[in-house]
Amino acid sequence: MDGPLNSMDRLYELYQQNFLRLRSSVIEANRSHGSQHPEKTWMELISKEEFNELLTKPMDPKVAKRWIKRIVRGHEEEFPELLVA
Repeated sequence: MDGPLNSMDRLYELYQQNFLRLRSSVIEANRSHGSQHPEKTWMELISKEEFNELLTKPMDPKVAKRWIKRIVRGHEEEFPELLVA
């Protein structure tokens, strides 16, 4: 029980970090283009429950796998069971 639960927790942590980094980049791009509301974006962080459901019951497994690869990039050694390298 320790392994998979920790892997999902770590994946969600990486998702949050990447999301916040991307959102920051979007805001900076909006600001550089003179936006009056640079923080306004369509981006929405999904909850941990939504994240887990998306990965455990994906509509299209290929999309979920690509999404995981993007989240994990640079941390592949932490998730050998996912074979994302």
